[in-house]
Amino acid sequence: MGIQLNHISGLTLALLAAAVIAPAGHAQDTASQTIPDALNDLGTTYSGDYFRNRGIVRQGKRIIGLDFPERALEWDANATSAAVRDILLLQTTSDPTIRVPDLANPYSSSLLTSPSSSVPYVGSEFIFETF
Repeated sequence: MGIQLNHISGLTLALLAAAVIAPAGHAQDTASQTIPDALNDLGTTYSGDYFRNRGIVRQGKRIIGLDFPERALEWDANATSAAVRDILLLQTTSDPTIRVPDLANPYSSSLLTSPSSSVPYVGSEFIFETF
């Protein structure tokens, strides 16, 4: 009387196949992408970078006529344009006034706001001499 391993070997083979085929788990990325990085990624979404464009499969598709680089560049430009339009729309519609920080100004006063006196300060007026 022997032990039949048909069921055990089939189960082992199924578990082994599931372990090999299953994708690897990845930790979730909690950091959000910045706007400049997102726009840079949009610029190469369809057209790809130089190294992706020089692959054998991509070159073969171009020879056969299945891949058009001009169309991919157009799709990238449209995606980037739509993203910039949406970003500008969000920036301008969030508040009725666009607020920006003041630039550093070395001049803290002006001639219009300075007190007037009959005796001007030395160096506060222009002296035009005729030659």
